[in-house]
Amino acid sequence: MNKQISLNTLLLSSMEQAGMIVCIKDNNKKVLKQNKKCITLCGLLEGEVCNDGCMQIYNSDTNQQWNNWGNRTYPNCYLHNDYYDVTLLCSEQNITTILQPLKQKLLDAIAYYNSMGLSKREMQVISKVITDLTNDEICEQLFISKATLRSHLNNIYKKVELAGGSLSYIPHKRSNR
Repeated sequence: MNKQISLNTLLLSSMEQAGMIVCIKDNNKKVLKQNKKCITLCGLLEGEVCNDGCMQIYNSDTNQQWNNWGNRTYPNCYLHNDYYDVTLLCSEQNITTILQPLKQKLLDAIAYYNSMGLSKREMQVISKVITDLTNDEICEQLFISKATLRSHLNNIYKKVELAGGSLSYIPHKRSNR
């Protein structure tokens, strides 16, 4: 039993240190336990049914073979006025939600690409790209055509390459071209 307590303590401690937000609910979405960061973000909900934020993502996901079993990860979700990577661990008894705040990662990415000599407009484009918006969403938000977006992206990739930088902050599905 001591090893289990040690593992639990280590797991929770490492999650707290990383700034992760953790909430455990039963399969009726009644909150059983929240860490301090979850209480700060969502309010004290223990004993109450939660259908907000991460549960809206859970409820809208119809692609899961077994609704109450398995794990799911949803990158770059906009919840509570900020971006998070959301992981749901589902069992027959519980739904465990883990939110990883992306604010600092996004700030680091902006600073990194800003140091690559990108223009103001290219910085606007890259800031949309790193939040994992689709090309259509970027075009719509920046009022540009797809051809213009492609030109900006090609210029960004060339400038980063010439500066000896990497595309490590760009979502893999974009940078593996």
